[in-house]
Amino acid sequence: MNLFKINENDSWQSVNDGVMGGVSKSQLSHVDKLAVFSGHVSLENNGGFASVNRRVFVSNVRDETQVSIRVMGDGKRYQFRLKAGSEKGAPSYGVGFTTEANEWQTFHFKLSEFKATLRGKKVLDAPPLNWLEVKQLGFLISDRQEGDFCLLIDSITLDE
Repeated sequence: MNLFKINENDSWQSVNDGVMGGVSKSQLSHVDKLAVFSGHVSLENNGGFASVNRRVFVSNVRDETQVSIRVMGDGKRYQFRLKAGSEKGAPSYGVGFTTEANEWQTFHFKLSEFKATLRGKKVLDAPPLNWLEVKQLGFLISDRQEGDFCLLIDSITLDE
């Protein structure tokens, strides 16, 4: 099932380190049926992350279903993130992946691989993630990777 069709009408929101005083920038644009997550990570003012997310609705999926992403990156490390609640205190669940510069790659993730964080800190007592509770998906770059970045996103699919 294709969870993510590249659509210029998709409503993506940028959430960068500006929420904590940083000056990193990011956006998600659409080019030739691809989503492009790009921007600049700055370490100024204790910054260092940039992210985008969008709402998503998941139904008729078993917990053992995996998610696959097909991306082309720039050699940097990113996180694919899922969020169960839309309220501010709800943790995000992320799984990291490292891209090979200018090469298409497909990554497969089980729900059990996603680790809960809230404001950059691990949440050890977070409940397990359940597909039917997922309300958002997104991408994040952090880990003090200063400079420009670009991640092309071709697809995000659920594999039964």
